[in-house]
Amino acid sequence: MPPSRAPVSSAPQTILVVDDEPDLVELISYNLEQQGHSVVSAGNGSEALRLAKSRQPDLIVLDVMMPEINGIEVARRLRSQTETASIPIIMLTAKSEETHELEGLGAGADDYITKPFSMQVLLARINALSRRTGGSNSSGRTSVLSLGPVSIDLDEHQATVDGNPIALTITEFRLLSTLIAHQGKVMTRPGLISSAIGPGVTVTERTIDVHVTALRKKIAPHSAMISTVRGVGYRADAPETAEH
Repeated sequence: MPPSRAPVSSAPQTILVVDDEPDLVELISYNLEQQGHSVVSAGNGSEALRLAKSRQPDLIVLDVMMPEINGIEVARRLRSQTETASIPIIMLTAKSEETHELEGLGAGADDYITKPFSMQVLLARINALSRRTGGSNSSGRTSVLSLGPVSIDLDEHQATVDGNPIALTITEFRLLSTLIAHQGKVMTRPGLISSAIGPGVTVTERTIDVHVTALRKKIAPHSAMISTVRGVGYRADAPETAEH
């Protein structure tokens, strides 16, 4: 198969590809290398965890169904370790397994792609996630956003609750930033997808719901600050407002 002609990302990256299908790993690796990236590969979850910690890749493409440790558990462990907590993850799932998609997002994946997929789609998702990772404050706006006990430093890419740092995925960070930047205003799910994930990236509205659920857990005990506007989307309010 000739290399796909997806747009090249802004800078070459080191990408860890994790799948127990050697032919698929070879195909993904070939296409990524044609785009200028360096590729490290693993055939099981244990090897993936070892390489993620030792090689510190810029992004991980992670299959769900694997021997030894499945992708869901790998994602959870990556998010629980300081060295790997912020590495963006794109999860590969079987098309018929929606529960895997939701579990993967809940475990900390930033995006998912269902098998079978076109290589152009994978390359486009990698490029989109790479753009999200770099430069949160390119617009020149204030570098710190605050709402009640929650603060976000866009330059340092750090969020705190009651002064304590919290670990957020790239998607969770951008979701929280978007909600706080528009505090008091209702953000529709399509609007959040565009702001937090990027225009032209196709995900279901339920994907946003899963990310928001995970985000609420991380800002506890102030979860009520993010309220659901039934049938529309979400809104972030200061605690005293959210209680009413």
